[in-house]
Amino acid sequence: MSRLRKFVRLVRRDGIKVATRRALLKRLNQGVAASPTAKWDTIGSVELLLGEARGFGIKLTPENVPMRSMTWVMPDFTASSGGHINILRMMRLLMDRGFKSQHIVIMEPHRWSTVDQARAALEEAFGKSEITVSLGVRSIEPCHYLVATGWQTAYWVAKYRDAIHRLYFVQDFEPDFYANGSEHILAENTYKLGLTGITAGAWLAEKLSAEYGMATFPFSFACDLSFYRPHPKRAHARRQVFFYARPVTPRRCFEMGLVALKRICEQVPDVEVIFAGWDVGGHKIPFPHLNKGVVPLAELPDLYSQCDVALILSATNLSLLPLEVAACGCPLVINKGPNSGWLLSDQEAFYCEMTVEGITETVMRVLNDPARAARVASAALRRAKASDWGLETDRIVSFLSAMDNAGLSAHKLAVADQ
Repeated sequence: MSRLRKFVRLVRRDGIKVATRRALLKRLNQGVAASPTAKWDTIGSVELLLGEARGFGIKLTPENVPMRSMTWVMPDFTASSGGHINILRMMRLLMDRGFKSQHIVIMEPHRWSTVDQARAALEEAFGKSEITVSLGVRSIEPCHYLVATGWQTAYWVAKYRDAIHRLYFVQDFEPDFYANGSEHILAENTYKLGLTGITAGAWLAEKLSAEYGMATFPFSFACDLSFYRPHPKRAHARRQVFFYARPVTPRRCFEMGLVALKRICEQVPDVEVIFAGWDVGGHKIPFPHLNKGVVPLAELPDLYSQCDVALILSATNLSLLPLEVAACGCPLVINKGPNSGWLLSDQEAFYCEMTVEGITETVMRVLNDPARAARVASAALRRAKASDWGLETDRIVSFLSAMDNAGLSAHKLAVADQ
């Protein structure tokens, strides 16, 4: 029954085709055949990822390729996917700045039978726009800028010949999403394909440049201040600790956070933990808590505003979540490290060692010193208010335009900007 409930959740989130594929692959990896005739096409799936040389190598001019046209190749989307939300936001902002021709190619496997079906779902999830859509990586057509997104799309972009610039919109160090095996290595090798990286933050830009020789250009994070803002705080019987809990996402270190929160609740009896990000009902949690699961977007600002501290852990790159929580006036506890400390200073967030003891001690310090917590939260709120997606997009526009200028390589431009 537990497996069935999980499969139903996947179907609702990802569609029947993607959910079935994932379930079959998991069973085969465990050595259990789904049926006497079912066999996973390992060779075919890897060869799809590795891509094909496409296009004709034509001479690209404004007459045959619309200037500033952009095609983004991306894995299938869900309405709640932070990575896809960031991509669609950037596409819309670029459209407002003269990059009018924005096109999405949805890579296989996807759940859509027709382009109209995919476009309708895209608009339902992210709002109406003039962005066009096609299905399957072989539908890429000549364009000015061709952009890889998830690592699975990068080989196709690198091998496509009819684009003036081939870019890579990198939001995290994706090899670390996997154990050190084939998927880790395939993802890591995408940084060696000669694509120009536009990265979410300086940590990724520096890492990919130093370790893989990749030309990179970083943008910083911002948040929608008309949406993420402090809400009036109500009286609660217990102090509330927010925990971004995603046991299905290993890089979020759910297990370490859970043990630390147990210790905190043992020492501070008037604490209640608010779990949000995933349904944690299948886990034994022996302390006062509220399992919010996947919270509707409209409810998030008020939820963050009610909490006395937010614990957000990440073993890879930061998400937008810390800045969005900061914009609601809630003090932050984040794990130390170059991957997680590049956005907010230690005057704007509390940084913990990535140990159970370090997490416990830091959250306790925030709870035991509300005056200092308020000062740090105020500094983070000012930082959030100073952020601006428009300004970050303007920086990217300047970079893209400079790439077209005579004689300057992307690498020289990236180095000069940094």
